[in-house]
Amino acid sequence: MISQIEQTMYRLNNLDKTQQKLNYQLSSKQQLEYGSDDSILFGRITSAQDKVRTYEGIKTSVERTEVQNNMSDSSLKEAKTLLEYVKSELMKANTDTTGDADLKSIAVALAGTRENLFSLANTQVEGEYLFSGSDSSVKPFVKDADGKISYVGDNKLRKIAVEEGSYRERGVNGFDAMMFTSSLAYKGESFTFSQSDRILDQDGNEWKLDSATNVLTKYDLDGNITSDTMSASFDSATQTYSFTVPNTNGARFEAKSNIFDLMDNIINTLNMVDDSGNQITREDVRANLSKQIDSIDKSFDSLNITHADLGAKNKVFETSLESLNSKLTQYKKLEETLSSADLTEVSIKIKALELTYTAMYSTIAKTNELSLVNFMK
Repeated sequence: MISQIEQTMYRLNNLDKTQQKLNYQLSSKQQLEYGSDDSILFGRITSAQDKVRTYEGIKTSVERTEVQNNMSDSSLKEAKTLLEYVKSELMKANTDTTGDADLKSIAVALAGTRENLFSLANTQVEGEYLFSGSDSSVKPFVKDADGKISYVGDNKLRKIAVEEGSYRERGVNGFDAMMFTSSLAYKGESFTFSQSDRILDQDGNEWKLDSATNVLTKYDLDGNITSDTMSASFDSATQTYSFTVPNTNGARFEAKSNIFDLMDNIINTLNMVDDSGNQITREDVRANLSKQIDSIDKSFDSLNITHADLGAKNKVFETSLESLNSKLTQYKKLEETLSSADLTEVSIKIKALELTYTAMYSTIAKTNELSLVNFMK
């Protein structure tokens, strides 16, 4: 009798556990309450949930990048419009019918354009600068006490995950956005540049000039000084430096001129002074303006290439976002399929459990009857 009672209590306890599990599934619509209920299924659900979290994180990053790239696109488009305006004003200034007062009036207008370009160069989105290179917390273009504008970012780009273990470069940096190539030379060729130019090699490393010694020193992409140096010769007549590009395969050197330096030269020319503030003649003005119009054309062409490059990068992130949305949908469906309880099946099991309980309590009632004869009926 005692053994039968123990067995009955054991079975009743199991029925209670089953009822608790079914009630949980019915109320939460989840198949598992504890991982130990089915370790294999729990592992599959956890794996699917990890994938969902991973792709949600990547999607958020890509969506943010899209916003930043779209703002970069808008800024570059506006910068191109401003350069077109600068060229039209220079064409107007470079005529015999334009008087000295008109030149100064154009100079005032272009000084305002310079400030507009400066604002575009320091465009921010959600506290991040778009054109600073690898460190978006750094303000890319700064003014010194004399109003000279310089680029203090680097020649790198931030990489953004577009898939697990796969990264793409985001946006463009200040070298691309607000500088143009004023000189370019390949292996064995003579390379000429001015003191204000920024010199980059084929790998994107910058070579900085020490004008006291006419020696250029190589800095790596992280801005660290290296032991590599190169001597340049100075031409006092043209105020330029030059050297022969090393005769190695793939060697290339590029001089990047700052748009803001060009704007400063243009404004000085329109005010009929040189860089030192000395008065210049109308003939010098015409000669300078002709060169500056050519430089504006180079600047516009460079910006156009940069704009197209940015458009291609934007397309990569758009395509990646579509792929991420598709994968997220699939993994969410998988997670739901694995973790969701079949409510129809649960309802059937609950009904069956009720019948089992009824039979069990009937047995218990008979067991509790004192008469063995009654128990045997």
